[in-house]
Amino acid sequence: MGGASSGGTGGAGMGGASSGGTGGATAGGAGGAAGDGSFELAWEDPFDTVDLTRWQLMLHSWDGNLAQFTGENVAVSDGILHLSLTAANDADKPFRGVEMRSRETLTYGKIEASARFAQGSAVVSSLVLIYTPWPPDDWNELDIEFLGKNADRIQFNHMVNIPPADPATGHLQFPELVTLDFNPAAGFHTYAIEWVPGEARFYVDGALMHTATEEMARMVLPQNILLTIWASGSPDWAGPVDSSTAPTRAEYDWLRVYRYVGP
Repeated sequence: MGGASSGGTGGAGMGGASSGGTGGATAGGAGGAAGDGSFELAWEDPFDTVDLTRWQLMLHSWDGNLAQFTGENVAVSDGILHLSLTAANDADKPFRGVEMRSRETLTYGKIEASARFAQGSAVVSSLVLIYTPWPPDDWNELDIEFLGKNADRIQFNHMVNIPPADPATGHLQFPELVTLDFNPAAGFHTYAIEWVPGEARFYVDGALMHTATEEMARMVLPQNILLTIWASGSPDWAGPVDSSTAPTRAEYDWLRVYRYVGP
């Protein structure tokens, strides 16, 4: 994510889980494009609770991530999921963050979420699809990331690996920083990724903002959904750590997951 290798293993549990809904509703593309197939609702989560039948709370980190992931920074109140980044007395990992990882994978489909991302220099909060086996035997990833140093832009990215490159260290990235007419940390907006054979489309509030096509024939692997907040050790990308880095939090109102049912 965002130039750092992710993955890892480990999960923490929380009580009080309730399952998200499922359904058979169908929808076309968020932008209404013709000929690109349709999507069928697979499941949704209104975030009335932390549903551990749907999600794992991960405990790993990676080089370049200044945060150790923990389940302790996840909370729900009034139907809103809160993912917090907090300071920690830890020289190696001076912050605590969150990676919520879906238990189910998706191979082509659509995810959309209502989110208010987190403000703060060095802070990254996101909606991600990623192939998660670790150590990786390949790399597929689709990202919507908000860099909290900004107030008017969002980063879309896709990543693939081309052999014989090492998937963990040599995968390719195609980031696209797009200017918005609002601050993603100031209020809730709807963010979506539509992944179909040969391309991925990124939407904000129903408007198509970016289409990923480079090397997308390699984007074929089952991917987990991640909701994350973490602190980057790359100041040129995410900004330096300063007093705004923590505490901060990202909030998610709901998430919907759709299967791709073809053209």
